[in-house]
Amino acid sequence: MSGIDYQRYVCDACGYIYDEAKGDPDSGLAPGTRFDEIPDDWQCPLCGLTKSDLRLLPDIAPVAAAVRQNKISNSSRSKGGKDYVVIIGAGTAGWSVAESIRRREPEKPILLVSACKGLVYPKPALSMALTQGKEADDLVDMDAMTRAGQLGIEVRTETRIIKIDTGRKRLTTVKGAIEYDKLVLALGAHQRELPVEGNAVDAIMRVNDLASYRQLRQRLNQGARHVTILGAGLIGCEFADDLTNAGYEVAVIDPQSQPLSGLLPGSMGDKLRERLLEKGVDWRLGTTLSQLDTDGSGLAASLSDGSLLRTDLVLSAAGLVPNTAVAKKAGLETDRGISVNNDMQTSNPDIYAIGDCASLNGDVFAYIEPIRRQAEAIAASIIGEHECFMPIPPLVKVKTPSIPLSICRPADITSSGWEVVEESERGSHYELRDGPLLIGFALSGEMASDAGGIYRQLVA
Repeated sequence: MSGIDYQRYVCDACGYIYDEAKGDPDSGLAPGTRFDEIPDDWQCPLCGLTKSDLRLLPDIAPVAAAVRQNKISNSSRSKGGKDYVVIIGAGTAGWSVAESIRRREPEKPILLVSACKGLVYPKPALSMALTQGKEADDLVDMDAMTRAGQLGIEVRTETRIIKIDTGRKRLTTVKGAIEYDKLVLALGAHQRELPVEGNAVDAIMRVNDLASYRQLRQRLNQGARHVTILGAGLIGCEFADDLTNAGYEVAVIDPQSQPLSGLLPGSMGDKLRERLLEKGVDWRLGTTLSQLDTDGSGLAASLSDGSLLRTDLVLSAAGLVPNTAVAKKAGLETDRGISVNNDMQTSNPDIYAIGDCASLNGDVFAYIEPIRRQAEAIAASIIGEHECFMPIPPLVKVKTPSIPLSICRPADITSSGWEVVEESERGSHYELRDGPLLIGFALSGEMASDAGGIYRQLVA
């Protein structure tokens, strides 16, 4: 199909990209299926939103073949340079910045540096891969060198950053120094450490990327049947639904009295708990894990309420903490994350931060849609334009097929202000309002597919 101009469309709720060249074979859309030819009842395979909720991705400016080949051949030994944009991190945030810059500047020297292999994959798919019957390798769209070749940039994988010298504009890495003109920190976040005692604390798994998900699948494939999840937030509930769909026994531990307590209206959280209870989820709410010890071939989990839970595997989903250590060491201002302004600039105007590691006025915008807008703000600023990032509450699609949920809620608004709009066999519709102004909503069941249209109203 070479020589044909195909377009790409992105789902802002989960980051899924519909590429006309690839189609969506799992949903019956053959490679080459144009967007206009997709049936109106087609749904995003990651989050379930509809065709009308996808938007066209602008084309990337063409890069000369000779330039692309030069970048690929020099990648593994690139030392950057005084005119380079250097991006640290190869997650969604890092690749989004590279793509946004390349779209505006075809020849700008760009080097992406990653501590991992830099594989390109949809991170939201990790918590629903079991249901879809996919192993870790099945989620990979392409390797780092292939993506770098498409963008005409350089990439250095498995290269850990040790220090940022802001005065000399130089990075110290485990594989030598790298120079930069502008630096973008896409450092991500790590799983929160919980105060747990016992001789099996090191056995607690934390899944936040493809490598750790691959380890989880290995443990499951080795015979683990009972999984205990620490945390009843977004990731905890998504994994609980995915694991039970795949036939595993699941227990969920959380100090709150209901799942997604800080995000959903109370009755909607209760409905989620009931649906997953029907599937066999053992809710251990209002308690925490105090101690974890080996117990024969399995594990013994002692809870703060005095109960004992025997399990094969413990998975932490207790929230994320922005990675700020390198930034702090470099003297950059931090609060909850690396402090940025609306151009995503840190306290050093030549250094930017994006995604899970960045905070604007103390808030972290870690979802796909705001990350893409942050990338555009950074790209514009780097080339001397201005396209400031606006902190609009993101649309969150909870990937729990047992009860579809779509939520948009300002971070500084308490859940007590929810007003019911509709309760029916189709699901529930709640809203948050500031006078006549719609500022948030929560949808469940069939109504969750209406989220895109309501979100556009809220943004407008």
